[in-house]
Amino acid sequence: MSTLESSGEFCQIIFKNGPRKLWLATLTPSSELVMMTAVMRKLLTSFLLSLFAVNGFGADKRILSFTGIFADEPPRRGIENAATLQNFFRALADTRSGQRLEPVRIMHFGDSHVAADVLTAAIRHRFQQDFGDGGAGFIVPKNPMTTRRPGVTTGATSGWVIEGIGGRVEPDRIYGPAGIALSANQRDERAWVEAAGNHFELYYVRQPGGGRIDVLLDGASVLDSPLSLLSPALEAAHLFFDSPANARHRIEIRTLSSGKVRILGIVAERIAPGVVYDVLGVNGARASRILGWNQPALAEVLAARKPDLIVLEYGTNEITDAGWTPTSYQRLLAGILRRLHEAAPQASLLLIGPPDRSDLAIAADKMSSMIVAQRRAANAAGAAFWSSYDAMGGAEAMNVWTGQGLGQADHVHLTRAGYNRLADYFYQDLTLAFGNAAPNRRRNPTLDRS
Repeated sequence: MSTLESSGEFCQIIFKNGPRKLWLATLTPSSELVMMTAVMRKLLTSFLLSLFAVNGFGADKRILSFTGIFADEPPRRGIENAATLQNFFRALADTRSGQRLEPVRIMHFGDSHVAADVLTAAIRHRFQQDFGDGGAGFIVPKNPMTTRRPGVTTGATSGWVIEGIGGRVEPDRIYGPAGIALSANQRDERAWVEAAGNHFELYYVRQPGGGRIDVLLDGASVLDSPLSLLSPALEAAHLFFDSPANARHRIEIRTLSSGKVRILGIVAERIAPGVVYDVLGVNGARASRILGWNQPALAEVLAARKPDLIVLEYGTNEITDAGWTPTSYQRLLAGILRRLHEAAPQASLLLIGPPDRSDLAIAADKMSSMIVAQRRAANAAGAAFWSSYDAMGGAEAMNVWTGQGLGQADHVHLTRAGYNRLADYFYQDLTLAFGNAAPNRRRNPTLDRS
């Protein structure tokens, strides 16, 4: 029986002549029936285990190996541990009421699901539609992984290269939150971002052998004198500058001499109520990649950006790693979340579990364990949790979504329509949690929809 013929769960038992799946169909017209079904699944599971252990039925009597077990409950929806998002929700409430005059900043780290800026673009659009457009946020010119964003233009001359991917690794591993850096060594190289805003930030590296740069806004330098990146010690640094006009501007970096110049990112924001959504994804990344970056440099940028929410979304790639275990992964994620909290203590933390993956049997078999490990890591580190896997429908959901045109043929990534649907699910759950966290505040029918 295929998953398209039943919405049930299955128990897979390893018999001498191979695995067999036993299906239970679930009826979910009401919450009472869902709970009753979950209880019945547990009872039947206990009965089957006892039956097979006593009578055999062709099973290996020395040991019964279960690669899957009846789920204790239907796939979960909703933001778990939402109380940890209090600081973020307060920032949103202050923006909505007009008490906050700078944008709410969200930094979203992740793998290819994030890097392409399709899922995140849909989430950004919903936030900015409800709370206001705070600007483009953190951009790395010449980033080869991101989809072109409406209203934002970036570019760089041929002398710039992207470090941090494609085998270009700096020994000091200073890449900033995007996991990459834009690097040049010769004079007369230019890199730019064109976007709307009136507040701008440049993040760069000072180091031995550093060159000199000029920073221009609409063709005019914002500096009193050239900025030297020469320093006896390696460090991440930043420069903030503003414009009286909240309009579209061109921010340009020009190299003025030979010497190493590394740009970690350029920020365009509006100093006004709204939301800024930074996309910080790297194709093929695992959560452990963050630990490979220069930690003092990363902490410097996070402290300067002052995010209100940090989102971490990994799991798709490490699920097939040899030696992966839920326990070690839980410790890894909890440690990363704590490091991010230390660097930006004002920020709420949200861990998002990966979508279902059905291209490899090992990924399908381990995905539920991945979600449990992430849920426990979030709880241990004081972070909220949301499961893309459960929102899609749980085990084998990717096959269903692909059949509906929502999943790509690789059975790993979603189509644009699929990411848009996932963004809808996430934003509905987040805004519901926001509404529940603020029962006495003035309601907004857009934000508090269920």
